[in-house]
Amino acid sequence: MTLTLPRLLYILAALALYLLLWPNPVTIFMAACLSCLSLPLYRSLQKKGRLWRKQLEKSTAGHTRLRRLRVALSSSLPLYAYITTLLSAILVPIAMLALLVTPQAAAGFERLRELQANNFQLPPEWVANIQQWRQSLADYPRVEKMVSDFLQKLDAFFGDAMSLLLSRSMDFLGGTMTVLWTGFLFFTLTVIFTSYARHIRKISGRIFHIPQSMLARFTTAIHRALRGILLGIVLVAAAQGILCGIAFAVAGVRQPAFWGLLATLVAPIPVIGTAIVWVPLCLSLWFTGKGMAAVGLALWGVVVVAGVDNVLRPLFLQQGIKAPFFVLIIAILCGMASFGPVGLIAGPVLLAFAIQAVEEGNCTYRHHV
Repeated sequence: MTLTLPRLLYILAALALYLLLWPNPVTIFMAACLSCLSLPLYRSLQKKGRLWRKQLEKSTAGHTRLRRLRVALSSSLPLYAYITTLLSAILVPIAMLALLVTPQAAAGFERLRELQANNFQLPPEWVANIQQWRQSLADYPRVEKMVSDFLQKLDAFFGDAMSLLLSRSMDFLGGTMTVLWTGFLFFTLTVIFTSYARHIRKISGRIFHIPQSMLARFTTAIHRALRGILLGIVLVAAAQGILCGIAFAVAGVRQPAFWGLLATLVAPIPVIGTAIVWVPLCLSLWFTGKGMAAVGLALWGVVVVAGVDNVLRPLFLQQGIKAPFFVLIIAILCGMASFGPVGLIAGPVLLAFAIQAVEEGNCTYRHHV
């Protein structure tokens, strides 16, 4: 009874917090991921704070009030330093991105709205060139039919992709208060999860009767997975977007920074990725008489941009998650199908959790057999 009652109280506390936060599952999950990823930084700051506190206690041994003030400051300083570092890591890239992209974003979104208003129909000069090209295939009806079917599917695919991207972008930009509230909740929960990480792990162990050492190994496995995701998905996507933006500027595409941003947003999508952006731009350059620029941009996309994706992403992801790259791709695709865009992170994290659970189960089984 004495052991059951505390466990019941812990479960009731967890249930109360769940009911309080249940409308924001994605925010909670992302905050927990960032907390797990940044927890080593907070632990390092705490260690430095303890060392500094010991030095202050020795150096101000004769001044009671001053010693108490400095000791109190040293106790809270690691948390303040963590909050400052976290804010800088989030706000500085956003500010830099806004300064670079905002001047071109309005024109870029206006162009997307025009395309959406026309149901993403091809420009007249494209249609004229395509019709002329198809007339040359009139003597080969089977080839002409194959080309016609391919162009229809390609037009429908890019139309659907751009419509989805535009609607999501408009929703994000339109709900300013929602974005601000979600950002505030995300940051606050991240700080709470980090500062109370030891208590959360201790209570979780008591609820599920799991040893603390096992929970620590789960935390380490998820941390490695998140680090691999950060390097293999986020940073690789940013690198691909920058490479695309440079190529767009060299090729003479208008609003290159805006299209580079779109390339960054779609880069994590397996198989197609940045091709959603640079293939239509290549076609636009080709049908407007800029054949060399179109060919150069296509080669850059296939060789350099796709090469970065094919080389760096598997390398980073497999360092964080000990699984074949094909399995990681399946986890990402299944995660996106189940959870939407957040599945890019949820899929690999759940896979890493499952792998660690199997390893712990095998270890426990061997000890009891």
